[in-house]
Amino acid sequence: MDLGIAGKVAFVSGGTRGIGRAAADIFAREGCKVVVAGRRQHSVDEAVAAMTAAGGTVAGIAADLTDRQEVERAVQFARDTFGAPDIVITNVHLGDGGADGEGTFDTLGDEEYMQAFQHLTMSVVYLTRAVIPDMKEKGWGRLINVGSGAAKEPPAEIEHLLHNIARAPVVVLNKTLANDLGPYGITVNTIGTGWIATEAVQKFARELAIGETNMENWVRERFGIPVGRLGRPEEEGALIAFLASDYAGFITGNWIAVDGGQHRSAW
Repeated sequence: MDLGIAGKVAFVSGGTRGIGRAAADIFAREGCKVVVAGRRQHSVDEAVAAMTAAGGTVAGIAADLTDRQEVERAVQFARDTFGAPDIVITNVHLGDGGADGEGTFDTLGDEEYMQAFQHLTMSVVYLTRAVIPDMKEKGWGRLINVGSGAAKEPPAEIEHLLHNIARAPVVVLNKTLANDLGPYGITVNTIGTGWIATEAVQKFARELAIGETNMENWVRERFGIPVGRLGRPEEEGALIAFLASDYAGFITGNWIAVDGGQHRSAW
C-alpha cells in the first residue's frame, strides 16, 4: 500500500529503538527522508547505518529533546540535511536521562513532578513549536505523539503516578492544536500505547525479577489483555505511518489506543 508520503521529511524522536525505530523503518521503506533523534550518539549511528544499508535515506542526530535549545538544534539539522520536517513524531520517555516515574503521591517530591512534566509534556511543546511554522507555510503536516494508555485510564496495578499525570496534558494539548491547525492541513493525534514488547518493557521485567520470557504471561494475567499477548513495536509503528499518510488527512484530534483491548471504555 502506497501511503503517498514518498519524499516527505519525517523527524522521529526516539527513533533509534522500540516504537520510534519501528516507525522510522516504515517511513524509510515508504520513501521518506528520515531523521532519527536520540540521546546517545552510538545508538543514533547504529540506527542510521542499519536503515541506510536497507536502502533508506536517513540521517541522525544525538540530542536531548527535553531541552528547548537542543530541540531547535535538532530541527535545524533536519532542515539543513533534508528540508523542514513534514511529519514529526514526538516520543520522549520519562526514563530517558531521568527518573523512572515509580512512586505514589506520598513518596514523590516536587522535583520529580517537575522533571516528569519537562520530559513528557514540555518536550512535546518544544518540538511542536519548532516545526509548526514550516508546516503552516507548506499547508501540510502531521504531528503524532507516542503517548500512553495511562493518560486516559491510569492502571491501579502499578505505581506510575508521574507517567499518568504528565501524559494527560499532551492529549489535551494535541486536541487543542488539532482545532487550531486543521485549517492549515496539519493533523495532530496521540497514541495511547499499551504493553508493547520494547526494551523499556524488557527492562521493567528484569526489575520485577519476573524474567523477559515470563513477561507476556504476567501482563496477560495481571491486566487481562483480550488478545492475550504483548504488542509488537511494528504494529504501533504501522499505525503511526498510516496517521502520517494522505489517507489519514481526515483523522485529527484523536487519542487512539494500541493496547490489545486493555482499555475498558467503549470510547
